[in-house]
Amino acid sequence: MTAPAYNIYAQQLLPRKHGYPLWHPEHTKFGEIQIGDVGYLREGAFYRLFNATAPEDEKQKYGVPTAYHPFIIKEYLLNQTQDVIKANLVSSSVTSYDISGSAGTTLQAVGAGLKFTCEREHGAFVFVKPAADRWQMHRSKSLALYIRTNIDSWYHFATDVCDLEIARDEIIFVSGVVKTADWGLGAFLRQGAEGEVSFQANLGPFAQGSFNFSRSHKSAGVVEWRTKPDGASVSPAPSVRSGSTSDTLASSSSTSLALQRTHSDTRKDQSLFLRYFKTKRVLWRNMMVRGAADPDKPGPNSGSDDEDKMSTGSDEEEVVEEPGIVKAYDPLDCVLDYILDYQLEDGSQVDTAVAGIEDLYALFDDEFPEDIASALQERKPTIMFIEDGVAALACAEWSEEHDDHEESEHSGARATQETPKAEVPPVPYVPNSAPDPPPPILNARTEAGHTYTTVVLQDHTGGVGCVAWSPDGRFIASGSEDNSVILRDGNTGQLLHKFEDHNDAVWSITFSPDGRHIASGACNGMALVHDVEELAVTAVLDGHTDVIQSIHYSPDGSKIVTASVDKSLRIWDAATGTLLHALPHDEIVMNAIFSPNGKVVASCSGDYSAKIWDAETGQLLHKLTRHSGVVWSIAFDPESRRVITGSDDTTSVIWSVESGEALVLLHEHPAPVWGVSFSPDGQRVLSGSNDMTLKTCDSFTGKLLRTFDRNDALMSVAVFSPDGRYVASGGGSNEVHVWDAETGQRLSTMDGHFDKINTVQFSPESDRLVSASDDGTVRIWTLL
Repeated sequence: MTAPAYNIYAQQLLPRKHGYPLWHPEHTKFGEIQIGDVGYLREGAFYRLFNATAPEDEKQKYGVPTAYHPFIIKEYLLNQTQDVIKANLVSSSVTSYDISGSAGTTLQAVGAGLKFTCEREHGAFVFVKPAADRWQMHRSKSLALYIRTNIDSWYHFATDVCDLEIARDEIIFVSGVVKTADWGLGAFLRQGAEGEVSFQANLGPFAQGSFNFSRSHKSAGVVEWRTKPDGASVSPAPSVRSGSTSDTLASSSSTSLALQRTHSDTRKDQSLFLRYFKTKRVLWRNMMVRGAADPDKPGPNSGSDDEDKMSTGSDEEEVVEEPGIVKAYDPLDCVLDYILDYQLEDGSQVDTAVAGIEDLYALFDDEFPEDIASALQERKPTIMFIEDGVAALACAEWSEEHDDHEESEHSGARATQETPKAEVPPVPYVPNSAPDPPPPILNARTEAGHTYTTVVLQDHTGGVGCVAWSPDGRFIASGSEDNSVILRDGNTGQLLHKFEDHNDAVWSITFSPDGRHIASGACNGMALVHDVEELAVTAVLDGHTDVIQSIHYSPDGSKIVTASVDKSLRIWDAATGTLLHALPHDEIVMNAIFSPNGKVVASCSGDYSAKIWDAETGQLLHKLTRHSGVVWSIAFDPESRRVITGSDDTTSVIWSVESGEALVLLHEHPAPVWGVSFSPDGQRVLSGSNDMTLKTCDSFTGKLLRTFDRNDALMSVAVFSPDGRYVASGGGSNEVHVWDAETGQRLSTMDGHFDKINTVQFSPESDRLVSASDDGTVRIWTLL
C-alpha cells in the first residue's frame, strides 16, 4: 500500500532542516500554532491541547491540566529569522523549474508558475508567498525538566478531559515554527521517474492557481498536492504598532507567546514547519510494560471547510484508494528509543529520554540519513544526563546559564547536569581480614524548630536500591547494585556483616517476623535467605527468570512471596526454599504481599489489574479490574478486610478482600499514583503521586483530609510511621520529607543525599527513618 502523502511529504522535506513539515499548514479549529503549544500530530496536521506558556488565570478554549503551572521562557531564548524560505523548497529528489522550463532555485519567486520534476520514487515540494519566517526558542534544560515533570498531567488531560485516545510519547511541546501567508505543496508518492507537476500561478491567492500533472514514462506515478484553503486565516487580528513594519516576537510576559504583528497587508499565520520536543520514559527501570493508551486513533477534525481541496493527479485516470489512517511519521521516536536503550559504562540506566528536532540537525550536520534508526546505531552518539535519570543526546547544546533560575518554580526539579557515575569495582568482603569500613558520619541539624541527626553509611560501592528494618529495630539491612547485602546495627549504623552471595544487583529485601533471617531478591531472578546469627545462606529461592520486584514474609514467617518482571508471583517455603505456588499475571508483577492475618496474598501488575489469592492453596479468589493503567502499588488495611491500589490512571481504589468489590474510588491526583498505604488504625489512606503531592483521605468515605506538597515529581515512596503520627516520602529531589500526619505541618526536609532516594522506611518505634539512594549511601535520620 502506498504510504500516505503526509508521511512522504514529512520524510522528504525534514532533511532540509527547517523542522517537521506539516501537510496541513492551515489552522485547525484550535487556531494558529504558537510557541509553547502542547499537542499532537495527526495525518500531517498539528492539534493543540493547550498553550503551556499562558498565565494560570488565562482562560484557554478547552481548559488546562489540573495543577497547571505555566512555563516561563526567558526573552534571551526567543529568536526570529526572516526569509528562511524565499519562494520554494524541494527535496533532494526534486528539481524546480520556472514555467518556461529554465532550472529554478529556492530563491526564485513563483511568478507565473513553477514545474517540479521528481527523479526518484519519492519527493516533495512547497512554495510560499511571501517569504517564510522562523520563530524559535533555543533549547534549555529547564524546558526538558518541565516536560518531564508535567507529561503525566498533560496525558491525563488529553485522555480524561478531552477524551482523546493517545499515547504519552505522542504529546509534543512546540518550540519553533516557520510561517508564511500563502502556500502550495505536494508529494510524489511512487515511481516519479520523469513525472512532472506544473503549477500555473495567478495574481491572487495560490488557491486560484491550477496544478497539472504529466508524465513521459509509463512507470511514472501518483502525485498529491494542496493549496491554502479559502478562509484558512482565522486567527484574531494582529496588534498594530505605528511606525513598524516587521513581525516580532511577543515578550515572555505575553499571554501565550503569540506573534505580535504590525500593520501588514499579508499576515504570516500559516505554519509550514514545526520544531518541537517530546519525551518517553521506560516504566520501572527499563522494564517495559504496556502503556495505558489503545492503538492510535484519528484526531479531531481540522475544522477547515476546504479540507477536500486536496487533489490527486495522474495523466491516466487510475483510481488511487484513500490511504487509511496511519500514524504520523515522527523522526524523534527512534531517537528516544536509542537514548532509552543506551548502555552506560557504569551500569546505570536511563529512565526518561527527551529529544527535539534540533538533535537530528546537530547530529547529522553533514548528511541527513534516510534511515535515522540505522544511522544512530552506526554513529553511536553519546548521551548526557540533564537530571537524575533524564537523558538527551550529547550532540546538541542545552542552554543552562540563561535559565537556571527556573529550576524550582517551573521545572519541578533541579536543572543541573548529572555527571555519569564513575564505575567503581566492588571490593570483596573477607571476614577478619578486610580493612575496617569507614566509620558512620554523624551530622546534626535544626530546621523549622525540629531537630534531627543524620548517620551517613558509605559501605556499598553502587547505588542502594532497597533497605529494611528488623521488626525489633535492632538491625538494618540494605541491598545494592554492587550485588551485596549489608547488615548494620540499627542504632549506630555500624557494619556487622556484608553478604556477597548474590551475583547480580539486589533489588528487594525484607526481614523475617522474628528478625532472625533476611530475604533478598536480585535482578537475575534469584532470591536468597540469610541467617542473621549464622551469617550464612539457609535457603535458595530459584525459579524466577527476571528481576524480583518485591519480597515479603508471611506474618508467621513460614512463607515468602516474591513478585517478578517475569509476569509471575511465587509463594515459597521460607525454611527450605521449596516452591509452593507459581501464580500468573499477564504483565510485570509490581508487588505481592501477605495480608496481616496471613490468609491471602494480594498482587498488582502492569496488566492493569490486581489479584487476591488464597495463600494456602494458591487459588485465585478475585481479579480487581477497575483500573485503566499500570497498577503500581497495593496495601492491606490492618484487619485484612480491605486493600487499596494505586495506578497509572491517576486513581486509587479501595476494595473488599472478601467480595472483590470496589468500595471507594479516589481521584484526588491528576498524575499517576505511585505509592499507597493504610494508616496503622485503618482510618486513613495515603497516596503519593507525580503531581508533587501526597494526600490522605478517609478510608471509608474517600473524603480528602490533608495534602502534603513536596515540590518533587519523582516520588519513589510514601509511608506512614508505625504509630500513625508522621508521613514521610523520598524521591528525585534527593531529600526526605516528614510531615505531621494530623496537622499537615512539615516537620523536616532532610537533605544530604546526592542522588535519587529509592526508599524510605520508619523504624518500629517511629523515631528514626532510614533512606537508601543511588548515591551509594544509606542514611539514618533520628527525629529529636
